[in-house]
Amino acid sequence: MANGYFNMVGETAWPPFSSLNEDGEYVGFDVDVANEIARRMGVEVHRLPHALTWEQETGGHWDGVIDMSIGSMTPTAARAESLDFPANYYYTIAALAVHADNAAIRTPADASGKRIGALKSATYELYLRRIPFDIVGMEPVVYKIDNPIIVTYDHEDEAIEALAKGDGLELDALVNYLPVLMTLIDEGKPFRIIGQALYRAPQSVAIEAGDPELATRIKEIVDEMHADGTLTELSMKWFNYDLSSDQ
Repeated sequence: MANGYFNMVGETAWPPFSSLNEDGEYVGFDVDVANEIARRMGVEVHRLPHALTWEQETGGHWDGVIDMSIGSMTPTAARAESLDFPANYYYTIAALAVHADNAAIRTPADASGKRIGALKSATYELYLRRIPFDIVGMEPVVYKIDNPIIVTYDHEDEAIEALAKGDGLELDALVNYLPVLMTLIDEGKPFRIIGQALYRAPQSVAIEAGDPELATRIKEIVDEMHADGTLTELSMKWFNYDLSSDQ
């Protein structure tokens, strides 16, 4: 508040949540949510592209590099050892995608034993490794893929480009959030979505543990954004569907 801004990682190529437009401006659902939280706090947002990898961001101990994460982070028990999650602002669905030329994988089970790309330390990797998410209130995860060959990446765009190179060249499939996959296809990426959701999970604002005053203020703001319809409006803007509710 004294500085008049907060720092966060700027994801440059993860539409429709956060990406750079032709003018070099950040756009997306997470971008709009962060901007609105900042506006209600009376500060600005400073985005630092790739200041931390996702593994570092979810691991906490940011050492002042960033102040807050508004980047679709699932509040797992392991992450809560070093981070606080004051408020969930939406709920997402994860899905499997293959290259458009792939005719063999029709269900998640068909991807068993295949090379599947995932962002390192994301819930996608946890799912593929069958590491329990341990989120209170989350529906039990049903694992549909057996013994995949997991290929991890430090940044989302690396996994996306690996699959886009061609069917089976570097990857046979990847896991990402359904709105991301739909946007990539709309933008011309040669992907096909496997029509069974893998799991659904809450997404939260994250801060480093030990600042109850900041946590309380963030919760107040996000609760207000749920109550006054702001999060519904932003969800409809970017997804044409309301993902802000846990129903």
